[in-house]
Amino acid sequence: MKLPLFAGASLLFLLAGITPTPAQQIRVLKIGHQFPGGTIDEGDFRDRLCRKFAAEVEKRTNGALKFEVFPQNKLVKPEGQLEALKLGTMDFCLMPLNNAFDKLPELNVTLLPGVIKSYEQGFRWKTAPIGRDVTTLLEQNGALTLTWVWQAAGIVAVVRPVLVPDDVRDLRVRGAGKSVDVVLTVVGGKVVSMASSEIPKAFREGKVDAAITSSTSLVAFKLQDFCRAVTTPRLRALFYFPEPLLVSKVTFDSLTSDQKRIVTEVGISLEKFALDSARADDEMLARTYLAANAAVADMDEEQWIMWQRVARAAAWRDYERNVPKGDEWLKKALAVP
Repeated sequence: MKLPLFAGASLLFLLAGITPTPAQQIRVLKIGHQFPGGTIDEGDFRDRLCRKFAAEVEKRTNGALKFEVFPQNKLVKPEGQLEALKLGTMDFCLMPLNNAFDKLPELNVTLLPGVIKSYEQGFRWKTAPIGRDVTTLLEQNGALTLTWVWQAAGIVAVVRPVLVPDDVRDLRVRGAGKSVDVVLTVVGGKVVSMASSEIPKAFREGKVDAAITSSTSLVAFKLQDFCRAVTTPRLRALFYFPEPLLVSKVTFDSLTSDQKRIVTEVGISLEKFALDSARADDEMLARTYLAANAAVADMDEEQWIMWQRVARAAAWRDYERNVPKGDEWLKKALAVP
C-alpha cells in the first residue's frame, strides 16, 4: 500500500528515532545590543555572552527556541532599547542601564562615582535591597533581569594618565552619564557628550583629550594610536556600571513554564563568564597600551578616595536633590558592603 507523502515522512522519522517538532512550536527570538559583533568564541565578550545564552537555551529547549543576535545597534538604537523591550519588539537586550537614565533617573545611582569599589561589591547588589529596587523598577517598565553584568571604567588620554581630579582640569573629556559629568565639570574638565561608539571618531578629529568607558570598549576602539596614556581599572575604578542581559516581560510571559525556567537558569549561569571576562579585559587594556609604548597607570586607594570626596560633594548631592527619593536610593546603595 502506498502511504501518503506526509505519513511516509513521519514513518521515516520514527524509524530513525527522531521526533519531529511541529513548525508552529519553534520560535525565533531577537537579541539586540550596541556592541561589536563576533562569534561565540571570539570578539567582544558582551556579544559572546548573548551568543552563549542563545546556544544554551536552544540546546536545552531542544530547538523550540531559536535566536537571532543583532549587534551594533542593528535592531534598535541605544535610546530605544527599553521601549522596545517594553513593547516586545525586541525580545532580549544586553543593555547598559545608562541608556535608560533619562526615562528612569533613579537608575543613575548605579553610575555614581565612588559608590562601588569592586566587582564583588557590584555583584552583591543582586541580593541587596538596592539591587531588588533596580530590578523591580526595570520590571515595572517591561524588562526582566536575567544576567547581572558589571564593567569597570578605564580612562584613556592623549598626553598623560588621569589619576586624580586635578588631572582633568581644562581637558575635553567624554564622560559617561550625568553623575560622572557633574564630577568632571566640578574639577575643571570640559565635558563632551557623545555615545561611546562615537569616541574613536572624536579622537581622530581631535575633539577630545580624554574619554572614560569600559575596558572592553576601549580595547575594541583601538585608540592607542591617538592616546598615549591609559588608567586601567585593575585596582580601582572611578565607577562601575551595570550592563545586564534583559528579557522583554511580554516575551517572557509568553513562554511555557519550562522555557521560563531554562531562560532564567541559563541567564544566571553566565554571570561568572561575565565577571571573568570583564576582569580579563581590564588586563588586556593594560597589555594593549604597554605594547604600544604608551603610559599605563593604575589608580590606587588614596587617589580613588580623592575622587570619592569630590563625588560625594557634587554628584551624590545632585542625585539626592534631583531624583525622586534619591536619598533613599543612595542610602541603600551605600549599605552594600
